[in-house]
Amino acid sequence: MRFCTIVSGSSGNCTYVGGLLVDAGLSGKRIQQGLSTMKLPNPSAILITHEHSDHITSAGILARRFNIPVYATPLTWRYFLRHNKLGALKDLQMKHIIPEEPTIINDITVTAFDVSHDASQPVGYTFEANGKKIALATDLGKPTDTVLAHMEGANILLIESNHDIEMLENGPYHRDLKERVKGSRGHLSNVSAGQLIVNVAWEGLKHVILGHLSEENNAPMLAFDTVGRILDAHNIKVQLRVADRYYPGEMIEI
Repeated sequence: MRFCTIVSGSSGNCTYVGGLLVDAGLSGKRIQQGLSTMKLPNPSAILITHEHSDHITSAGILARRFNIPVYATPLTWRYFLRHNKLGALKDLQMKHIIPEEPTIINDITVTAFDVSHDASQPVGYTFEANGKKIALATDLGKPTDTVLAHMEGANILLIESNHDIEMLENGPYHRDLKERVKGSRGHLSNVSAGQLIVNVAWEGLKHVILGHLSEENNAPMLAFDTVGRILDAHNIKVQLRVADRYYPGEMIEI
């Protein structure tokens, strides 16, 4: 499986995993430019984590352009249809994915799992093929037992490292928004991301990518340093990277 982030941040998210896109939260043009930059083929399916705009902006556009299916949870699909968020799609393009029920796509076993976030039915995903595993979750307020269970055994982990607590508290957000961000259905802080990684680390975890950084309440080097210090304190050795909010990340193949 080949893996890279196309972009990841509070303004837009899209990740490439083994011929699939997870989310399409920026323009179709920019996603295609990212795929071209990385010399990647057109995707064969799009997997949606949840319905917020920074994850779905061009999902319908790309599904029509490439005539490919979109996978999302039943309650997420209900939201899409009620609010006409993806535009017109063929029935065969509208695929339900049920948390905890593995689905085979491109010879990859894809499993959605529930996460704690303020959306209809948000999920993270795992991808397994040839004895290797990739896990990702980029919007979650807390690392539940379900999240930890699905991230165990991953060789590549993309995890949210959204904000620095001090930057959030001292930043421009209104109090209500600050409480939402740091709440149990909001986003993981740098420290929480580091602690999650410690809890699921094993000798086969080789690559950790920190994603979905807030532009207002975080900085790439701050996230890298904070998480890195936590991992060093537990003698955990991984290739730690921070996903870029504008450009594709490094290609990783397992």
